[in-house]
Amino acid sequence: MMRAIALVDLDDTLFQTRAKCPEDLAVEALTPIGFAVDGAPLSYATPRQMRFIEWLAETTHLVPVTGRSLDALRRVNVPFAAGVCAHGGVVLGEDGEPDEGWAAEIARAAADHAGALEGYAAAITHEAEAQGVSLRVRVLEEAGVPIYTLAKHPEADHAALFKVVDAAIPDVPAGWTLHRNGNNVAMMPPYLGKANAVAHLLPGLRARFPEASVIGVGDSLTDAPFMALCDFAMLPTRSQLADRLFA
Repeated sequence: MMRAIALVDLDDTLFQTRAKCPEDLAVEALTPIGFAVDGAPLSYATPRQMRFIEWLAETTHLVPVTGRSLDALRRVNVPFAAGVCAHGGVVLGEDGEPDEGWAAEIARAAADHAGALEGYAAAITHEAEAQGVSLRVRVLEEAGVPIYTLAKHPEADHAALFKVVDAAIPDVPAGWTLHRNGNNVAMMPPYLGKANAVAHLLPGLRARFPEASVIGVGDSLTDAPFMALCDFAMLPTRSQLADRLFA
């Protein structure tokens, strides 16, 4: 009998970049767990995080719920089958392949917002040039469908990144979400969100495991809505959510 279903965010929950790891841990104590296209390690888990990942893998039906693209998710060394990625733009079935019905829904909605996503990318790029700040800005796509606008600072200067984005997008339209966590800023349209994707995925999981508790695990403010759909919620004590909850 499956004891629990675990819907788990990845970055800054199960692992993080080397710079975010505790300073008192030598690199030899860390486990590389997320990798670049060329195989170079980008993300690491601490020993305690590794024990947590192993516990989840052994005792739960582990389902990642991540902002990562599908390609980036597949470069993470965490066992999973079903999943949510691209901030809810992609839902994976138990075979690890995209849910075609969900993909069609996202594609229909994206058709009405593609111009706005490109417009936000252009506005951020223009403001970055005006401020003399170098940013990586793009519209993230999945299977050719525009999902959200993403901005990063190449040297992880969060203050400079946020200053540019705030000037470029002073007012977030109703229904849109400006997600910022660390060196990532995502401008997400109304139809996009982890909670929407989890709401699509969860009924099937509950039908398959009707007596299993559902645990939501996440670190950021935008994780809270999908965690609220679960029976229980967990969060790292060093996280956006913890800062808000324990302040």
